[in-house]
Amino acid sequence: MSTDDPVTIESLIQAYPEFIPMYQDVYELCRNIERVMGSFSKELRELDRNTVQLMIDEMQDEINEQRKQLNQKNTQLNQKDAIIQTKDRRIEELEKLLAEKL
Repeated sequence: MSTDDPVTIESLIQAYPEFIPMYQDVYELCRNIERVMGSFSKELRELDRNTVQLMIDEMQDEINEQRKQLNQKNTQLNQKDAIIQTKDRRIEELEKLLAEKL
């Protein structure tokens, strides 16, 4: 299929007559460069579309992971806020007790 030597092609055709329709298709395809380029263009568009989709999927995975981490950090902050509020209340109580004793 990759040779253009007439002798080689003729020997292939004689040895394998079923090769004739395949060779004719390839020969016609090569003669019509626009059709070949159209095929490549279509394949490249599909490849580009798949690449874009892959990038979107990867970005979405990254966003989901960051959202998960953010939620964990928010939970930790809320827990720390609760601890601080408890300590603030305890400090106020101790300050009142101290003020009463003075």
